[in-house]
Amino acid sequence: MLRSISILILLLIIKLVLHVYLPKGFLAYLFPTLCWLIMIIVVLALWSINEVFSIVDRNLLIIALLFALFQIVLLIDGGLFTKFGKSPVSFSFPTLLLNTLMIATSLIGVEFSRAYLLRTCRKKGPLIIPLISFLYSPFLTLISMFIHGTVPLALVKFLGSVFLPELSKNLLASYIALLAGPLASLAYVTPLKIFKWYSPILPDLPWPLESFIGVLTPTIGFMLVDRIAPTRLLRGIYMKFNKNLKKKEGGNLKWIMVMSLITLIWVWFNSGFFGVFPSVAVSGSMSPTIEVGDLVILVKTSNIKLGDIIQYRTKDSMVLHRVIAFEGSYLITKGDSCRAPDPDPVLPFQVMGKVIIIIPKVGWATIIVRSVISRIISIIWTNFIHETMAFYIALVSMTSIFLFYLYKRKLHSRRRMRVI
Repeated sequence: MLRSISILILLLIIKLVLHVYLPKGFLAYLFPTLCWLIMIIVVLALWSINEVFSIVDRNLLIIALLFALFQIVLLIDGGLFTKFGKSPVSFSFPTLLLNTLMIATSLIGVEFSRAYLLRTCRKKGPLIIPLISFLYSPFLTLISMFIHGTVPLALVKFLGSVFLPELSKNLLASYIALLAGPLASLAYVTPLKIFKWYSPILPDLPWPLESFIGVLTPTIGFMLVDRIAPTRLLRGIYMKFNKNLKKKEGGNLKWIMVMSLITLIWVWFNSGFFGVFPSVAVSGSMSPTIEVGDLVILVKTSNIKLGDIIQYRTKDSMVLHRVIAFEGSYLITKGDSCRAPDPDPVLPFQVMGKVIIIIPKVGWATIIVRSVISRIISIIWTNFIHETMAFYIALVSMTSIFLFYLYKRKLHSRRRMRVI
């Protein structure tokens, strides 16, 4: 117990120091790195590496990784409905190196200390997961905003777009860490961090939509992990199970295979792995060559010739048009059914790829699904005060996690009493 208290005190000190002391220049990277490096050393001094690897569950590790990819895909889809923006992070080599050191130490320090606290305090009661999750969320910023009398709208925006999504992510990460150790929780949080810090283009979402995705996705993940987790892992936090109420662990593999297939297909259809990716024509500007609803396969290449059909990125959307001329390094494009060329020349960095295959009408399903979702979002945005509604949706989703977890603890405690 004394060891857990020492880790908890060290965590609070690190979070307080990093909140109050904001160095500039090289120290802005070095100081957080040193703080979390101290945490890593202390945790490993109390918790051997062999013990860390002995609690890993491969199935939950894969599920955590897939759910992180699922959340990234939802953010990308949100960007397709709204817009994308350039990442504020610098991508020079020194900055990338310093960011990598800072991010790696913070991820390892956070997840190893989180898992240590959860696994050593798991018998203290059902509220240990919400409590630990709260401590790893940006609660100091929230307290600071209350103390300084931040205007209500800014406070609601921070709660909706930052605090509640971070708390939701920490709840799922904490549950995974409690069940399968820090390596499994790292499998969930690391892809999200990499996407945020290393993607040159990020979805620029309205904060209510960002809040909705950031809260609802971990909520679903929390319930899914509880459904898939093997009985042998749940015994450790739900005390004892009734021997006659055994969990079907044979279904775990099927769940993993289905989730893997769905996630990989979805990621491929949105991210363009291996340099080849699909897109769907949503306008008739390339008719009759490409009609609305046609699926096109594009390849990422710098070898663009006259007559090639390319997809390029504008400020607000993606465009599929044919290259009709070159002006220096600029590309002049035009839709086959358009009378005049596009008003703005295309720069090389805007080109996403050129069309190599056209599959008629296959993309209509994607158009229908996206139009339905877009319509739902439009109705919500038009008919409600969307900031307030998104905040309450996020709050209700967060509350459902607490109630679901408490219900499961109570249910399994009753089963234990029946056995006794």
